[in-house]
Amino acid sequence: MSNKTTLVTGGSRSGKSRHALEMSQLYKRKYFLATAQPLDEEMQERINRHQAERGQDWVTLEEPLNVTEILEENANQYEVLVLDCVTLWLSNLIMKGADREAILSKLHSFIAACKKSQGHIIVITNELGSGIIPMEASVRSFRDVAGEANQILAAEFDEVVNMVSGIPVVIKSPDQGNNDKLKLADSEHEFSPQKKQGLYEAIYKRRDIRHFNSKKIDPATLGRVLDAAHHAGSVGYMQPWNFMIIDDPQIKSKVAGNFKKANEQAAQKFSDERQDLYNSLKLEGIEDAAINICVTCDRNRFGPNVLGRNTVVDTDIFSTCCAVQNLWLAARAEGLAVGWVSILSYDQLKEDLDIPDHVQPVAYLCIGHTEAFYKKPMLETKGWAKRLPVEKLISYNKWEGQPENFKVLFEKDLSK
Repeated sequence: MSNKTTLVTGGSRSGKSRHALEMSQLYKRKYFLATAQPLDEEMQERINRHQAERGQDWVTLEEPLNVTEILEENANQYEVLVLDCVTLWLSNLIMKGADREAILSKLHSFIAACKKSQGHIIVITNELGSGIIPMEASVRSFRDVAGEANQILAAEFDEVVNMVSGIPVVIKSPDQGNNDKLKLADSEHEFSPQKKQGLYEAIYKRRDIRHFNSKKIDPATLGRVLDAAHHAGSVGYMQPWNFMIIDDPQIKSKVAGNFKKANEQAAQKFSDERQDLYNSLKLEGIEDAAINICVTCDRNRFGPNVLGRNTVVDTDIFSTCCAVQNLWLAARAEGLAVGWVSILSYDQLKEDLDIPDHVQPVAYLCIGHTEAFYKKPMLETKGWAKRLPVEKLISYNKWEGQPENFKVLFEKDLSK
């Protein structure tokens, strides 16, 4: 893994810590270096809240003074390390009697250690220079040292993000500050780092949700989601999909009855403990979700001869699945939860929704708001299955073929 340094700055409660965690989503080995000391109940409560937000995927290191030493001691352990925050670190040093020269000396040592790291270092700091000039000389002195430290960090780090009311504004990036300017070594069509992060975040945070609350969906938001679905690729540009919006409680109730009957039959396929686990799973949210959408495939669209479909007739179904994936990712980016209900009799569904014979239901989706997205897929959390290693699913040139001149690399390979 190559080295990268990012400074996240901004005012109090501007979303700095949250954004740092979001930037870390794609990494596996995540370390959090906390400089806060629980000197009072309010600070202890804040520390507890941040720990809960991070979850169990993080290794937390607590060190109010010797952050450089901690960074160096764990240099080979993390893929990403978040330091939260520089301002408290400087405050801790001052309370221990450090003067400006000693503080800046420690800061330069810290920066040198960051640059030697083989991971992504994300440092959080506070912008203290935008408020009223303090009355006390000691507070003015601290503000000046903190401002000088921030300037040095911003100059030395690869990337600087300023948080404004929860919105990240990139004011410096590895490509000389233009977030959309592409590096010469990469494709001219490559997205900027910030845009790539958003795309991958939607992919990795997409979940099949079964728990919905009563909050209604904004029609304009759903319009954007469906337009994204409609921009999916389709073989022969056939665009075979339709989107049936269902908000009628009576129709939802019919579909829920369809699910219940099909689910009882499906449960009989399993035995003993597996059946008990199956029966404990919540596998639908049909009546809870604000909206249901039945995504269908019109198998007669544009007639019998469609470019690219003569030899593989099911490409219309495959194309509709691409639209479903677009819908799901766009919904996740908008903060909407989606659940795919596949345990249904499609013959009954077609009857209940008056779907013509030549139109095939592909996906019955529940869409709405949820109190929380699962940190991992629900079936993985419940112990039904685990994610397969992607390395085991790749072969070269033939079935189970081994690499010769080219081999795919993953983040863990780059960190070795």
